[in-house]
Amino acid sequence: MKALIVDDESRVRKAIRLLVHWEEHGITDIQEADNGLKAIELIQQHRPNLVLLDMLMPLTNGLELMEWIHNHYPDTKFIVISGHDDFEFVRNTILYSGTDYILKPVDETAINAAVGKAISAWKAEDEERRAMHQQHVQVNEYRPVYSEKLLTSLIDEPFSQTQAARRLQDERIIPDTVSDIRLAVLQVDPSDEALYNRFGNHQDLLMFALLNICNEFMQKDRIGVAFRHFSSQRNIVIMVWDQLATFPTRLKEINSGIHRTLSRYMHFGISPTGLYPEDMPKLFNHGLSCLRSRDLTVLNQFLHEEVSGVRGGDHGLQFSAYEDRWKLAIMSGQPNLIAEAVEEWLAAMRKNGVITPELLERYDRDIERFLLRVIHEAASPLAETLLQEYKEESAASAKPSPDKHLFSYAEWQQYWETTIGWLAAALQSRKHEGQDLIHDITQFIEQNYQNEVSLYDIANRFHVSREYISRKFKQRHQINIPEYINRIRISKAKILLQNPGLKMAAISEMVGFKNEKYFSLVFKKQEGISPTEFRKLHEKDS
Repeated sequence: MKALIVDDESRVRKAIRLLVHWEEHGITDIQEADNGLKAIELIQQHRPNLVLLDMLMPLTNGLELMEWIHNHYPDTKFIVISGHDDFEFVRNTILYSGTDYILKPVDETAINAAVGKAISAWKAEDEERRAMHQQHVQVNEYRPVYSEKLLTSLIDEPFSQTQAARRLQDERIIPDTVSDIRLAVLQVDPSDEALYNRFGNHQDLLMFALLNICNEFMQKDRIGVAFRHFSSQRNIVIMVWDQLATFPTRLKEINSGIHRTLSRYMHFGISPTGLYPEDMPKLFNHGLSCLRSRDLTVLNQFLHEEVSGVRGGDHGLQFSAYEDRWKLAIMSGQPNLIAEAVEEWLAAMRKNGVITPELLERYDRDIERFLLRVIHEAASPLAETLLQEYKEESAASAKPSPDKHLFSYAEWQQYWETTIGWLAAALQSRKHEGQDLIHDITQFIEQNYQNEVSLYDIANRFHVSREYISRKFKQRHQINIPEYINRIRISKAKILLQNPGLKMAAISEMVGFKNEKYFSLVFKKQEGISPTEFRKLHEKDS
C-alpha cells in the first residue's frame, strides 16, 4: 500500500516517517510533499491509499487539498495533522470524510491508531468495491425493466393502478397482503462529476449500483423494494410494506452502505404511511416536496420527513429589491460593482437563513427574468441576436445544481458574477456597435441626400428598428433625420445659388427637393431669408 506525507516543515515529515509503524499497516511506498500543489501531482502519479496532511501550507492549503481529494479521489483516506485546534478545520475534515484530526506535537500511539483505522476502512471499502465490480451488470428478478415500468406506473398512471398492481403480484414482486406502505425518494446529484466519472459517466451503471445497495437491505427481510422512477431519471423510489415504523432506521443503514461503497451520502425524502396502491402518487410527491424544501445550509442531515414551511412563493426575500443595484452594475460594466452587487444579494440570502432547492430555483428564475428584461431594454434593436447569444452562453456555462449534495455560496456567487459579467461586456460591445451604426447611417445620408431618403428605407437597409435609429441619431446629432437631410440640402443649395446661370427649379431638384415652393419654404425657415433674397445678397457682395 502507498502513503503520502504532506507538510511544509521537513522536521514534521521526518517525525511522521519515524513514528508510524508502516510495515505493520502494510504500507511499503511512502512519498513526501512540502506543499498542497506538489501533493496533488504525487496523488495523480502514485494514487496513494492514505494521505497525512497539514492544514497551513503554501500554494494549496490543507482545506483546498481535502476538497480536491474528496472530489477527485474519494477512495483515498486522509488524516489531518495540524497545530491548530480550530473548529472550522475540524468541521471541514468531517465534511470531506477525513478519517481523523490529530494535533501536533504528534503522539506515536495516536497517529498509529489513526493510520490503522484509515487502512482498515480502506480495505473494507475496497472489498465492497471489488465485490460490486465482479457483479455482472444484469437485471435481477426484482428490477427488470418491465417491473420498474410497472412500479413507476403506480405513481404516474393512477387509472391503471389496479392492473399494474395485479401484474406485480403475479410476478411475485409485491406480496398479495400489502396494504399500508411508505415511500422514500432517493435523489442523485446530477452535478457530482467525481461520482459519475467512477462509472464512466454512464448514468445507468450508477443507478444500477445504487439500486443494488438499496435492494440488498430491502430484500434482506423481504420488507420492500427499490426501483428507478422512469419519468425522473435521477430518482430512485424505495417502497416498504413491512416494519414501517423503523423505515428511517433502515434508510440510514442504506445510506451507510452507499457511503462505504461510493464515498457519498444521499438525500432521502420520506413519506408518511399511506394505502397501496391508491396513495402512491401522493406519497411520491410528498417525498419530492421534502427534498425540494430541505435546508441546504444544514450539514449531515440526509433524511427529510417534513415539508418545510418555507416555500418558494412564501419566502420574504425578494430579488426585485436588488434589481436596481444589479442593473446599475451591469450598465456600468465595472467588475468591482458587479462583484459588490452579487455579494450584497448573497449577504441577504445568508441573513435570511434557510435556503432550499426550491428557493434557489426561484431566485435563479427571478434573476433570469430580470436579465432578459435588461437585454430587451438596453439592446432594443439587437435584442433578438443578444438573446440568442445569451441562451447559448447560459447553456454552455457550469450552472450549479440546486439539488447538489453539498451547497456552496461560492459556486453560486461565481456563476452569477460570470453571467452578469458576460452580459455587461456584451452590452458594452453593442453600445460601440450602435455608435458605429449611426456613423454609417450618417455617411449614407450625406451620400444620398439628393434622393428620397426616408426613415423606413434606412431601417430596412441597416436591419434595425426605426425607433432605435431615430433615438440614437438624435442623441448623436441633436436633431432628427429629416432635419439633418434638409440641413445638408440647404448647405448644398447655398453653393449652387452663387451660380447665376442655374435656375431656382433646377437647384431645387439638384439638392433633392421635388417642389420648388417647398424648397423655398425650408430654405427660409433655416436661413431666415428666401433663396431669391440669398442670391441677390450674394450678387451685391460680388
